[in-house]
Amino acid sequence: MWHATARAFAAAGWIVRSGVRRPRPGQVEIDLDRPESIAAALDPQELVVNAVPHPELLPERHVLERGGLLINISALPAAAGRSLRAVAAGAPGTVLMNAGLAPGVTTVVAADLLRLHPDAQELEIVLTLSSTAPRGPAGVEFLRRELTGVASHRTALVPLPSPFGERLCLGFGERDAGWLGGIAEGRIVRQYVCLAEPAAHARLLTTDDPGALPGSRSGVWRSPGDGRGGNEPVAHWIAAIRSGRRLSARTVECRGSLRHAAISAVAFADALLTRAPQGGCFGPEEVCTLEALEPRLRHGGVWIVAH
Repeated sequence: MWHATARAFAAAGWIVRSGVRRPRPGQVEIDLDRPESIAAALDPQELVVNAVPHPELLPERHVLERGGLLINISALPAAAGRSLRAVAAGAPGTVLMNAGLAPGVTTVVAADLLRLHPDAQELEIVLTLSSTAPRGPAGVEFLRRELTGVASHRTALVPLPSPFGERLCLGFGERDAGWLGGIAEGRIVRQYVCLAEPAAHARLLTTDDPGALPGSRSGVWRSPGDGRGGNEPVAHWIAAIRSGRRLSARTVECRGSLRHAAISAVAFADALLTRAPQGGCFGPEEVCTLEALEPRLRHGGVWIVAH
C-alpha cells in the first residue's frame, strides 16, 4: 500500500520521503517497534501518512504530543480511533484516522446521506472486492479480521450496479461499525461484503470462511512491487434505510481499489491542509464535506453515483 500511496502523492505534486526499516538512498529509516526511530524521523513541518496497522499507534501518539499532521490509511479497528481520541484533548498535533477509500470516502458519503435523511434508522454498507486484485498484507489481515469476528454472518440482497448486479451479500465487520464515529448516532449499521467474481462469492457464501477466498493463503493478494495496483471494478454501496425501506443509496465507484485508496488519501490531505489549525484526532467526515471532497475525487477517478 505504501508504494501506491507514495506514487499518488508524488503524482499530485507533493515532495515525498518514504520511511522504511532498511532505507535506501533517499529514504528515511523508521521502525514502528522502535520509538526512538519515530522521534528521529518525523518532522512537525511535514505531513505524515501511515499505511501500517501497527497496534501501538506510536506515530499517531507522537504527532498528537509533539505537533504536526498525520493521516492513517491502514483501516485499523474502530477501537484504535477511540483510544486516540481518549488522549487527544488539547493535543498540539492533528491525526486523521481511516482516510482511505473504505473506510474514508464511504464514511463521508454515509454522513452526507444522513444529512439528507435524518429520519433514517439504519445504514447499509456493502464493500465490493475482488478475490484476485492486488492487496497488501494489511489488507489481507483486515479481511481476515472482519470475516472471522463472529461465528456466523447475516446476508442481504442488494441491487449493486454493473458489473456486480443484484447480489446476496455477506455480513462483514459486524463488531466494527464504530468506523462511522458519532455520525451513526445510535442507528443500526449493517455492513456486508461482495466479491466481484461470482464463483468466488458463491464459495464464500457457502463456506462462510475467509480461507475460501482465492489467494487468501497463497499470497495472490499481496501488493505488486511497483505500487500500481489492479484495475478491478469497485462499487462500494451506502444506503439509508427507514422501516425496512431504502430511502436513498450511493455507490463509490472506481477501477482499482488499491490505487484509488491512495488517491483518496491525497484528497483528504488537501482537505486537511485547508482547514483551520486544530489539534486532536478526527474522522474523515469531521474534516470535510462530500461537496468539498467530490471534485478532488472525480479528478482522481473516483465517482460518487446516486441510486
